[in-house]
Amino acid sequence: MMDGYLKVRRTCASCGEKLHHHRADDLPAYATIIVVGKVVIGGMYAAEVAWAPPMWVQMTLWPLLALAMTLLILPRLKGMVVGMQWAWRMHGFGADDERHGPDR
Repeated sequence: MMDGYLKVRRTCASCGEKLHHHRADDLPAYATIIVVGKVVIGGMYAAEVAWAPPMWVQMTLWPLLALAMTLLILPRLKGMVVGMQWAWRMHGFGADDERHGPDR
């Protein structure tokens, strides 16, 4: 479904279904911020209360974890949003989309 890290393919490699008109917009980014934020902030608080690690450990561990989680989760959430659009027949966004294609 994806062509690269975040770009949606023009067509499905398996069945040829047109995918160019699917736009996930900002939902995957917002959902990633919410998920990563909940995990990282909760983890920071729990670690501070339970172990009180030195500040350099906190300043090294949590940004790296947030970055790794973001890079892992974002493309999967974008694929999920495009999949939901396809499953709920939300693709097309109007009659002009099919006629003009992705380069409108």
